[in-house]
Amino acid sequence: MSLKDRLLPSHTELTETQAEQLQHSAKPGYTIEIKPPRKHSQATVPRFIRAIQELQTQWLGLKNTSPITSYEIRRTQKGLKFQFTASTKRLERKIRAQLTNTLPEIRFDTGTSGLPVAEGSTVGGGLLTAGQLDHYPLKTDFDQPPTNSIAKALHRHSMRGTQVVIQILFQPAVGKPLRNRYWSRRAYQRIGFLRKEKEKLWGSRPATPREKQQADAIENKAGNNRFHTSIRFAVIGAGEHTKSRVKELSGAFNIYENPETGQYFDTTTVQPLRENRILDFANSIADRQLDSWNMPFQTTVEELAALTAVPSTAQENIQYAQP
Repeated sequence: MSLKDRLLPSHTELTETQAEQLQHSAKPGYTIEIKPPRKHSQATVPRFIRAIQELQTQWLGLKNTSPITSYEIRRTQKGLKFQFTASTKRLERKIRAQLTNTLPEIRFDTGTSGLPVAEGSTVGGGLLTAGQLDHYPLKTDFDQPPTNSIAKALHRHSMRGTQVVIQILFQPAVGKPLRNRYWSRRAYQRIGFLRKEKEKLWGSRPATPREKQQADAIENKAGNNRFHTSIRFAVIGAGEHTKSRVKELSGAFNIYENPETGQYFDTTTVQPLRENRILDFANSIADRQLDSWNMPFQTTVEELAALTAVPSTAQENIQYAQP
């Protein structure tokens, strides 16, 4: 065990009051559990993401008021569930309608809020963020839903005794023009660097085919709609194995590594100086807040569609749509 692990806690044990607080979300929302068809051919559905995005600003475009949507993969004692949470009833209806248009056999149920905790449970967690500058896109071309990899990591025989909430928050990246202009400026600076001749000690060399390919990928990402995206885990009941569980969960996201651009996910386990700060992190997940307990990065429609794909894998702990 490293010195950091000895000094900084990775989990905290909940009292009865704390558990009751985390069992319910303090933030209103409309949660839909999705029951996927047993087998379907849609690896990713970018048109679903395009159809549900709502771009909203205030104060002459200075404030982004677009709704924040949550996609969760929840592994509890009752099985594995997939659900979306919308901030408005209108957006909930759009999610239902667009998923039905995409996958006619999909079925819906009322989702659950809060975290699946009880008195005496331990809770901890971690976050994922882009390993390189988020100008470099993740892998988006798949033959099967990439979320199958996550579902398989959460089958009923893995991590026994541990309950998990994987939460993906996303909000359209509009408004705040200075912030967006800075992101775009850095993107085009990177494009220029990749495409220009590189000065060497002895002469110079032209851009390699891989550098040109990366420049094209960044240019495509910078020129299209994007989302502020956050991925984080709540790990419940793992105790001293919390950090190991976070690493195990993050391994399921290796499928999104892009060999062409070099983009990948970097993992951070929540280990604050004070143990009660872990409770603040858990509250942020329970309330689905895009706040300081996030490490957001920007994704395109295609990247987000891959992260929120409806799984097609067959597992005993998944509740499927009835034929």
